Amino acid sequence: MCGIVGIVHREATPDSGSLAAALDTLKLRGPDDSGMWQDEHVALGHRRLSIVGVRRGRQPISSPDGMITIVVNGEFYDYQRLRQELSSAYTFQTDTDSELLIPLYQKYGYVAMMEHLRGEFAFLLYDKRKRLLVAGRDRFGIKPLCWWDDGKRLIIASKAKAIHACGVKAEWDEYSLMQALSIQYQPTDRTFFKGVRQLEPGHLLVLNDGCKKKDITYWDMSYPVASDEPALTYAQEQQHIDEFHELLLHSIQLRLQSDVPACCHLSGGLDSSAIAGIMAHLTGEPVHCFSIVFPKADAEYDENGFATETAEHCGAVLHRVEVSQHDILRHLPEAVYHSEGLAVNGHLSCKYLLNKSIHEAGFKVALTGECADECLAGYPHLRKDLFATLPAKEQEALTRQLYHTNLAITGTEIAVGDTLCCDSLVEHLGFVPSFLAAKAGIGHKMYNYLDSDMLHSCRSHDFLREMSYHHQIETKLPGLHPVNQSLYLWNKHALCNYILGTLGDGCEMSASVEGRLPFLDHHLFEHAAHLPMQMKIRDHVNEKYVLKEAARPHITDRVYRRQKHPFQAPPLTRFFGKSEYEQIYDELTSDSLMTMGVFNRDAITALLESLPSMSILGQTVYEPVVMLMLTIFHMNQKLMN
Repeated sequence: MCGIVGIVHREATPDSGSLAAALDTLKLRGPDDSGMWQDEHVALGHRRLSIVGVRRGRQPISSPDGMITIVVNGEFYDYQRLRQELSSAYTFQTDTDSELLIPLYQKYGYVAMMEHLRGEFAFLLYDKRKRLLVAGRDRFGIKPLCWWDDGKRLIIASKAKAIHACGVKAEWDEYSLMQALSIQYQPTDRTFFKGVRQLEPGHLLVLNDGCKKKDITYWDMSYPVASDEPALTYAQEQQHIDEFHELLLHSIQLRLQSDVPACCHLSGGLDSSAIAGIMAHLTGEPVHCFSIVFPKADAEYDENGFATETAEHCGAVLHRVEVSQHDILRHLPEAVYHSEGLAVNGHLSCKYLLNKSIHEAGFKVALTGECADECLAGYPHLRKDLFATLPAKEQEALTRQLYHTNLAITGTEIAVGDTLCCDSLVEHLGFVPSFLAAKAGIGHKMYNYLDSDMLHSCRSHDFLREMSYHHQIETKLPGLHPVNQSLYLWNKHALCNYILGTLGDGCEMSASVEGRLPFLDHHLFEHAAHLPMQMKIRDHVNEKYVLKEAARPHITDRVYRRQKHPFQAPPLTRFFGKSEYEQIYDELTSDSLMTMGVFNRDAITALLESLPSMSILGQTVYEPVVMLMLTIFHMNQKLMN
C-alpha cells in the first residue's frame, strides 16, 4: 500500500513544495520511497510501501512515450496473467502490478478498464495529450481517496491531512459532524473536514481539460429480487459449498502473492480462523497470526482461548497483543489522528496496536477475515431483520435469545430504548433495519448532551431521510429480501466509512501494513450476493452457513459451532479503573471540548457521575455515546486548526 497525491493548478504551475509537504504527511503509508512528477498544469506524488516489484516498482510511472502518468495505492491482483496478455502491445517499464493501469487504459478507456481491475486500490491517471485526469477508487472503498476543489486548484490525496499540508485550513465539516452525532457515520461522499470530499466506492472522478469535472459510478452492489426459495437438495447445497470454497481459495491465493512475507489477523471467530487455516493449507508453512487479547476482561470480550486453539489446529505461530483499558485510552489520540475517523468502541485503539505489533515483527502484509459478514449476512442485527419475516411468537422468542447472547453489541448494532425518528425508512422499505435503529438510538441518547444551538441544528435535519435520498433506496432496494436491503445500507455506511476506513486502512497504514481482504474479492462477493438466503443464514440462527461448511476442514469444532462474535473491546464505560475514569471525566468536561460549541458540560458531567452506579446493560449502551465524544475531542485536538 502507498500514499498518493495529485494537484491540478488551473491558473498556475503546481507548487512542488506543496506536493512535497503533502507527501511528507503520508510517510507512514509509504516509508520505502518517494517520487514526484509534474508538468505545467498537473503534479503527481507517491509514497511507496514496497511489496510487489520491490526492486523495479518506483512511482510515478509513465508510459514509454511519456503521455500517460499514474500513481497507485493498493494492489491489482491476477496481474501476471494480465501483464502477459497486454505485453504484446505495451512495453512494461517496471515489475509492479500498478503499471497495468496504463495499457488497460490505452486498450479499453477509463470506464471499461475498471472491469479488469481486481483488488483494493485508489489511483490517479493523467493523460497529458488529452489533459484528462482520472481518479478511481475500488469497488468497496478499501483504499481511501479524498479531494478538495476551490475552482483554482484541485487536490486529490489518500488522506485529508495531505490536502491540509497544501495550505487548506483544517476545519470541521458541520454537516458530517451532525450526521455522526445522529447516526454515527458521516455521509459516504464527505469527510469530517470542511470542503474535503471523499470519492465514493466504485466511483471515478474525471477532470477533463482542467475544468469539466464529473463523477461516474462504474460498479455497485447488486442483489436478486426476493422470491420464495424452495428447499435445496443435498446435491444443490453441496454445489454451492464447493463453488464458494473454490472462490475463497482462489481469493486467498491471489492475496498471498507478494515479494514479502504475509501474516494473518486472528480473533477467535470463524472468519479469521478460516483465513488462517486456508493460508496454512495453501502455503504448507506455519502462518504467523496476530491476536488481540484482553487478559483483565471476561470471556465475552477476550477470545484468547479460541485463538490459541485455532493456532494449534493449523500449526500457526501466535503473537498475542495484550491490551488493557489504560492502553485503549493512551493510544486513542494516535489512532484518531491516523484514521481521521470517530469511533464507538475501544476497538479503534486495539486495531492500531495490532498493526503496530505486526510492523514491529517485520511484516508488511496481513490477510484479514474482515467483511465475511458483509459478504454473507453474518451479523446478529441481520438475523434480527430476518426474524421480522416470521410469525410474531417465533419472532419474539428468537429476538429475546439474540439480545441475551449479544450484550457486547447491544446499543451499537441492535437498539435499546428510544430512537430518533425512523419514519423515512418505513416509508421506503416497510421496516427499519436493526443497525440503523441502533444508530438512531445512539443519536437519541447523544442529543441529551448537545449544546442548545447544535441540538437545534441537528433536529433541523432528518439524516436517515437524507441518507435514503442520496443512495436512491426508493428505486434500488424495493423487492429485495429485507436482509439484503439492510446489508446494502450497512455496506454503504458502516463498511466504507468505519470498518474499512477508520478501523481498517487508517490503523493499518499508521503502521505501514497492507491489509488484504479475501472476502472482498468482488468475484467472491458477487457470487455470495446471489446465494439463496438459506445458504447464508440457516434455520434463522446459523449464520454464514456456506462458509462454515466450506471451511470445515480448516477450523476447529468449537469455531464451527460458535455463534458470530463481533470484535469489541471491553467498554471503557464498564471496565474502568480510577485513573481511566478520571481521564475520561477531565477530557469530556474540558474547556477545549466545550469551546467547540457542540456539547453541554452540565449534561455530560451528570452522565459521567452516574456511570459507576449504572447497570451492566446501561454502561454497555452508553459506551458508543462516550466514545464518540472522546474521539471528537481527540480529532479536534490533533487534526483541526
